[in-house]
Formats: sequence, structure tokens, C-alpha cells
Amino acid sequence: MSYQVLARKWRPQNFDDVYGQPHVTTALRNAIRSDHVPHAILLTGPRGTGKTTLARILARCLNCEKGPTDTPCGECISCTEIAAGNSTDVREVDAASRTGVDDVRELIEAIRYAPSPGKHRIFVVDEVHMLSKSAFNALLKTLEEPPPLSLFVFATTDPDKIPFTVISRCQRHDLRRIAVREIVESLTAITKAEGVDISQQSLLAIAREADGSLRDAQTLLDQIIAFGGASIDDEQVVHILDLVDRKLLLAIVEACVHGDAAAAIEACARAGAGGIEAKKLGEKLLELLRDLLVLRIAPNAEGLVDGGDAEIAELRALSEKCEEARLRRMFRALLKEQEDLAWAPQPFAVLEMAVVRLATMSAGDDVAQLLARIDALERALRGDPAGGGSGGNTPRGERRKAASTASSTRARGATPIKGDTATAEATPKAERLPNAAALPERAEPETAPADSAPSDGSFDAHPAVVLDRLRGFIRESHPGLVAALDGGKLLERDDQQLRIFTPEPFAAQRLRDRLESLEAVCSEFFGHPMRVRIETAEADVGAASGEAAEAKTTLSAEALRELRQRALKNPAVNRAVEILDAEIVEIRPAGHTR
Repeated sequence: MSYQVLARKWRPQNFDDVYGQPHVTTALRNAIRSDHVPHAILLTGPRGTGKTTLARILARCLNCEKGPTDTPCGECISCTEIAAGNSTDVREVDAASRTGVDDVRELIEAIRYAPSPGKHRIFVVDEVHMLSKSAFNALLKTLEEPPPLSLFVFATTDPDKIPFTVISRCQRHDLRRIAVREIVESLTAITKAEGVDISQQSLLAIAREADGSLRDAQTLLDQIIAFGGASIDDEQVVHILDLVDRKLLLAIVEACVHGDAAAAIEACARAGAGGIEAKKLGEKLLELLRDLLVLRIAPNAEGLVDGGDAEIAELRALSEKCEEARLRRMFRALLKEQEDLAWAPQPFAVLEMAVVRLATMSAGDDVAQLLARIDALERALRGDPAGGGSGGNTPRGERRKAASTASSTRARGATPIKGDTATAEATPKAERLPNAAALPERAEPETAPADSAPSDGSFDAHPAVVLDRLRGFIRESHPGLVAALDGGKLLERDDQQLRIFTPEPFAAQRLRDRLESLEAVCSEFFGHPMRVRIETAEADVGAASGEAAEAKTTLSAEALRELRQRALKNPAVNRAVEILDAEIVEIRPAGHTR
């Protein structure tokens, strides 16, 4: 065969021609200039990034008639023989086919001879990780103390399989994946020299498909030229490489951003009709969502998104139409579905439903706006629309804790929050927790004692909030009490007494044993003497709520329906739905399990 493929024809012949590895080429150049070339070098990195090419360039630099030099002439006998692969002083060994001790013994015998006619004896061992353990051990002594003017250059894609005793005797250089823009730059120079007419969009698609390997990109370009000749259009590139049409990807994502589920699923159907696999389409959609999110966060940053100027401008304009929070949620949702595609009986149907979910996903609420809604809900439940009174001075951190007591409603983009507020009126009296708005008003003393602590519990709040604040108040001074109160509920609170329910008998007994300390800190917290009563499901609660338990078990379907209707008419529930812009997910009497 007289034809030479592009990957061999355009193999770099000096350090200046190497793309994407300046950290390696600079180090090797400086080592040659300063005469500090080590006797063993290990080149690692992904396929097609220039490991063997750098080994040959280094050999030419050392054996060039004008060398050692970092700019070989390329015209002398040594340079031409090394480039052709028939130099007697540069020996390339494929470790994948020569893995045994006998093969290494041949290298050890050959390295004893002085270089002729060159200046250095160089052994390039490709895929060195394929050598056996015995072969590595046989090489150790020679590798540590080789003869003068001898050099080992090892190349591998899997350095983890090389014994550390070998790595420690080498100077290691890790090659990186080549950036897409550098691959496009190289392909552009090749197509101009070869007289091939191809668009930058197609070259960009080839570079993306190469996944950081310049050799793979050159091989793909060779395949496309063989199909299309000297003039290649974008459709040919998509067809030959079985790529996902960029226009289809943009159509799907744009429909999802605009909330048009019908257009999104139609674009998916067109991709499926073109033979695109669901997994591949999902991967490309994830890449596109990532680019949109990056451009949304850093619209003017360079190098974070690969693409031409027109393509990046289009993506930037699309990213401005969607909130950052929603883009993050879309990415996470699609990623979760992508993980399930491998096990799905109909992967494309799963992907279509995932795309519909992205298109119907609501906008992410701003945290500050959500907190403002929760604050408004708290004020409304306290009967204090203006936010005045003692509750208006509640710190923001405590307001966030109060949000955990919301009813079984779901705000846009949020998960359902279960609580007792939604079922307050539908719950039997014996087991109903008091509503925040129904808490007894406690008159403030005209003059507080000088040595009394501020009352963090003086304001009206939901029982769960009060208990949460009490735990925070005693966390530092009584950590044992905090642990025992975890999982508990405040059943009743008035000016003289607290009724606390805990489901664990051990925790209840622990609280009873330290009841005096608990009552002391509660008195300090509320600013006046308080008694505490501890109840458990096995004893106290069972006796106190026996009537309620019997009522729960005997509720008829009609009674349950009536209780749900009463809960729906509860003003507090309706106000919560209005302020939080939420929807009611479930209503059931407190204490009933699903």
C-alpha cells in the first residue's frame, strides 16, 4: 500500500509540532539543553496523546548530528533513520507481545553494546505495563544502573500496573487529554494542506468525538475524506460518525427550557428515528445542559465551553432564559434517569419520559423569596400580619426552624413537608397538638427581675418550633438531655407545665431520672418556673389518649371523609397554600399511618 494515513503522515517531528503537552515538551527541552537527561523516562497518558511520538523526538534530539539539541535538523542520517523506524541505535519494543523474562534478557544483552553510528543507545518500550512481574524484576538492576550513553523510554496507558520499584527508577511525565480547540487547530492545518473543504462545525464535531486523542481525530478525518472526497458537508459528518445532530440536541433542550413538552418529545422522536441510541442521546443532552449551566454562571469566561463563537453565543442566549437553580435540577434529574437506562426494558421510552419531566419541571424558587413566604405564613398563623409583637423579632435562623412544621403541602419544586397543622381540626381532641394560633396568650410582667434571662420561648409558636428552640437552648449545657429529647414531641404547653412525648422508653426514663435538671433549664428558657411531664406510648400516652385511639380505629369511611372536608376548610391550611403557592398532597388524621 502506497497510501500513508494522516496519523502517520502528520506525526510531529519536533517539539514545536506537539499539541497540548507543553508541560512535558518544556521539561524535556530543558533537560537536553542543560545536559540533565535521565537514563529512564516514563511517559503515561491516554491513547493518542503523543507518548511514542515524544520518545522518537527525544531520540532524534539526542542522536542528531547537530546534537544533542532540542531542535533536530530532520535531514541527517540519524534523524531520517529514526523517523523511518530503522535506526540501529533506537530500538522500539512492543511489550504487549514480548512480556517474558527472555525478552527482557535480550534488551539487557543489547544495551551492553556502545551506540553506532549514533551518540546514544535508546530503547523505547511501548505498553510497558504488559510486562510480567518476573520481567520487571529482571529489568530492575539494569534500569537503575544502565551503561553510559544508554536511555530507556517507557510508554504506557496504565501506569497503575507498573511496580512501584520500576516507577521509582524513572522520571515520570504524565500526558493529558488534548483540548478540543487544539485538536480543531491541528485538523484545520491538515485540511488546508490536504486541500479539503470542511466546515469548522464539522471539525469541532470530530474533535469532540475523539475524546482528547489527536490520533483518533486524524483517523476519523481520514475516514470522512475517504467518503466525501475533497468537499465535505456537515450532514455527511453526522452520518458517517453516527453523531447526534447538534440541531436536534438544541431543539430538545430549548423545548425543555421553554416548558414545551410536546416539542421536546417530538425532537426526541426524530432522534430515535435517526437510529440514535437512548444512552448516547442522554449523554449528549447532559453535556449540553452542563454547558448551559456553566454559561449561566460564568457567561464571559473563556475556555470553559468548547465550540465556535456562533455556537457559544447561541448557548449563552439560551442559558439566560432559564434560572440557574432549574438548570441544576434538570441536570440532576436527567443524570438519575441516565443511570437507569442500562436496566430499562425500553430505554428510549425512559429517556422520553425524562425529557417530558425536564420540560414540565417548575422554576426553582429563590431561597430568600421562600423564606419571606415562610415568614409571612408565621405572621398569619400568629394573627400578626404586620409582623409586630414578640414574634416579629424572631431571628431568621429560628424562622427557618419554624418552616419544618408546615402542613402536608408542596411548594413549587419542593418535596412534601408533613406536619400536624393540616389535620389540626380533623384530629381527635385527646391527641391533637395545639395550633400556633391557638396557643394561650401569656401576659408579660410589667417589670422583669433584674437577674432573669431573656425568654426565648415567650412568643407564640408551633409546639415543634418551641421544642426545637428548647433543644438549641440546652445543647451546650446539657447534651444528654438534648439526645433524649430527639424524636420527641411537645404535646401541650401552658404557663405552668410542659407535656413532652418521647417514643423511646429508654429516653423517657432518662428524662425522668433528670427531671429536676430539665425543669430547671425549662424555667430558665421560659423565664418563669415550669413543670415537665414525660409521656411514652407504652404507658402515659396510651392511658391519656385511650379514647382517641379507640376513635381512630372505629372511624368509618364517612367520618374520615367528613374530617378531611373540615381540614380542607381550615383557614390556616388555606392561608399556607396561598402564601407558599403550594398544593395539598395528602390529608389524614394525625396518628394514622399509610
